[in-house]
Amino acid sequence: MSKFRDDMQSVQMDWKRRALPHVQGKGSWNKIEYDHILPRNHQQENLWPGIQSGGLFPLDAYLTAKDIQAHTGRDNLLSSWTLAANMYFPFGQTDDGLRLIADFLAASVDASITSVKAVELEWEHADPNLKPPKLLGETGGSRGTNQTSPDVAFEVTLQGGGKGVVLTEVKFTEHTFYACSIRKQLDATRKAGSCDTLSALQSDPQGLCGQHTDKDRRYWDHLKGVYVWNVPLRCCPAATAGYQIFRQQALAEALATNSTMALVVSSLAYDERNAGLLGSLQRTGNNGKSDSLRDVRSDWARLFKGKALFRTFSHQSWVGFVRQTTGRPAWCNDWLQYVTDRYGL
Repeated sequence: MSKFRDDMQSVQMDWKRRALPHVQGKGSWNKIEYDHILPRNHQQENLWPGIQSGGLFPLDAYLTAKDIQAHTGRDNLLSSWTLAANMYFPFGQTDDGLRLIADFLAASVDASITSVKAVELEWEHADPNLKPPKLLGETGGSRGTNQTSPDVAFEVTLQGGGKGVVLTEVKFTEHTFYACSIRKQLDATRKAGSCDTLSALQSDPQGLCGQHTDKDRRYWDHLKGVYVWNVPLRCCPAATAGYQIFRQQALAEALATNSTMALVVSSLAYDERNAGLLGSLQRTGNNGKSDSLRDVRSDWARLFKGKALFRTFSHQSWVGFVRQTTGRPAWCNDWLQYVTDRYGL
C-alpha cells in the first residue's frame, strides 16, 4: 500500500457517499468484502453515466461486440481499468472526440500524428500473425485476459498517410508495474543466473529467461537486439517491478518490426500524484536502488534503441487539454465535471 493509494481510497469513498448514496453494502474480491468495491448489481455505477448501459456510448455493448473480457476488478472504485474506460473510451465514439484525442497525441506523444481512427480497449491487431499468440507466444488468451492487451490503444494516421498505433498502459493507484510472473517459481540458482544478474542474462536471454524456457514466451526475441545492455541495472528490468511495461515494449517492438505501421509507440498514462509508481523501477538497481531508473517517464526509454518509441502522459494533462479546448462537444462538459468531482483531475 502507498500513501497515494490510501489518499485516493478516501477520495473515492467521499465520492461514493456524494454520488451514490443509494448504494448499500460492500463488494467482494477473493471472497473478502471491501467498502471501496461496489456490489455487483451496482457495477454500472462505477462508470461515467455517458458510458453506462443506456448512456450515450454504452461500454458493455462495445465489450460484447468486440468480444473483450472486462477486468475482474472493474467494480473497484480504485480500478485503473475502470479509470481507463471513463477517461479515454468516450472520445473514440464521435468524430469530435477523435479530433480531440488526435490533437492531444500530436502535442504529447508524436507530432506526426494527424488523426485518430479508433480508440480501443484491450487492443490486439486484426491480423492473426500480429496477435500476441504469434508474436509473443502467449497462447490461450484473448482480449482482456491472459495476454498482453494494452489497456487503451489509439490507432492513428500520420503526416503523409502512414498508419500507426499508440499502445497505452493505464495506471491509477498502483505502486509498481509488478514482478515477472515466473520469477517466483524459479529456484535460487536460476534466479541468480538470469533474473537477478543482468550481466549473466545478457549472454543468452532466450536460453536463460524462465519466461522463454518454461513458457515459450518470446519477449526477449524482440528485445535482445535493441536492449541497451550497458545501462547499469542489477537485474532484468522485468524481474521485480517492470514486467507489465516490459511485455508492452516487446509487443510494440514486434509490431514495429513485423508490420507495415510507420509509428508504434508503447506509452504510459499515469496520475501525476502517484510518485511511488513513477519511481518504482529504482528497485532494479544495486541494493534495491537504481540511479539509472529513477523515473519511468524519462528513464525507461533509455533501455531500448529499437523502432518502437516509449512515451508518457498524465491523466491531468489530458483533462487539462480537454478543459482548455474551445468548441469541444457538449457532452464533454458533463464528462469534465465527472472526472473532476470523482478523481480530482
